[in-house]
Amino acid sequence: MGELPEIRRWGAHRVVLIVLRLLVLAAVVVSLIEPMLWPAIPLSLVVLLGAMRYELRLTDDELVFRELIGSHRIPRVEIEFAKFDYKPLGVYLDIHRRNGQIDHLRFQPRMTSTELTGDPATPDSAAYQITRWAAQPGD
Repeated sequence: MGELPEIRRWGAHRVVLIVLRLLVLAAVVVSLIEPMLWPAIPLSLVVLLGAMRYELRLTDDELVFRELIGSHRIPRVEIEFAKFDYKPLGVYLDIHRRNGQIDHLRFQPRMTSTELTGDPATPDSAAYQITRWAAQPGD
């Protein structure tokens, strides 16, 4: 069995973006047919912009987490490991730094993930990929 390809980007999936763009187009068409429904255009644009903005990406030397407003950049040399964890307001991706600091990023695992039940992260998990990436020597 071959090694799984390294996943370097999560969030803002192409299929979701296509569907949301169709939603904006549908809102425009409906507004042309029935002008009273024009508020559907800005509402669908806000949803589209929000979905496009959330992204977790690994570059050669840092982890970049983009949110609706702002972003977090964590240098690769500072990351020790990553894991998903429950918090009072939801599920977070905890990035544990070598100096003991923990960054709580609001990024959830896949719906089929078993990490939150205490099982170890699978190779296709974002937490597993980040931990593996951080352990490798810098390029």
